[in-house]
Amino acid sequence: MRAMVLAAGLGTRLRPLTEERPKPAVPFGLRPLVCETLDVLHRFGVREVAINVHHLADRMAALVDPHLPPGMSARYLHEPVLLGTGGALANAAAWLVEPGEPVIVMNSDIVFAPDLQAALARHRELDAIATMVVRPDPDAQRLGAIDVDDEGRVRRLLGKPSADSARGALHERMFTGVHVLSPRAFADFPSEGCVIRSAYRKWIDEGVVVAGITELAPWKDLGTLAAYLEANVALAEARVHPSARVAAGARLRHVVIGEGARVDDVSLERVVVWPRATVSEDLHDAIVTPERVVRVG
Repeated sequence: MRAMVLAAGLGTRLRPLTEERPKPAVPFGLRPLVCETLDVLHRFGVREVAINVHHLADRMAALVDPHLPPGMSARYLHEPVLLGTGGALANAAAWLVEPGEPVIVMNSDIVFAPDLQAALARHRELDAIATMVVRPDPDAQRLGAIDVDDEGRVRRLLGKPSADSARGALHERMFTGVHVLSPRAFADFPSEGCVIRSAYRKWIDEGVVVAGITELAPWKDLGTLAAYLEANVALAEARVHPSARVAAGARLRHVVIGEGARVDDVSLERVVVWPRATVSEDLHDAIVTPERVVRVG
């Protein structure tokens, strides 16, 4: 089974960090963020993944390949022009699709470990063209709800068709960005554009079976500087790469210090130090990269 990891976004909410690295490769703990997704796929048994790239595309392989899980290989698909989620899948179809084998799709910029075995079982049980992994969210209606019935079938998408046309109880959910796709789904993907507003919209409107499975595992979007910092410092009191050089007198509290970084005799609290960055001043609530200090809050 093969998988697609969507990684071509611009990461505008994480600027200026994404002026140095593509968003999926910003450090989370001591590895690129995308490794959280790759680990989930690896535990499920996936050994071959396609990763679409656009922003700072030439840096992705060098940053990610050293951290690939054992036995996993990645194929990087460069998009000179952003194709959107639907276009990215269409572009990768020739490599992704194997007869009779579903394809797993995940985002590269979230921390989320869904039960993919359960998603695959629901997909096969309903013989669905696609299965969406969804989650409860009190803001679902405002943000764009996915409505799932008691049988596990998606009945409404982004408020359509109208509630009056739905049969039985529906449960409002948010899409997590994780799907299981049947090979036949790829015929409906556009060359450019959003997979939800194109193929999924068509399937729901035509009554094609789309499954939905609710996942309660924690879901974190590290899309803002504050969320990125918070998720990192929550990992441990201090997480320091063995190759980092930390002065004996440095005071560290809730910090992450990356490979080859240098920390002088300073006090750091709630600070993420990127690989090969240098810290020579007291800091709190900050991200230190090789090129800048970003204060958060």
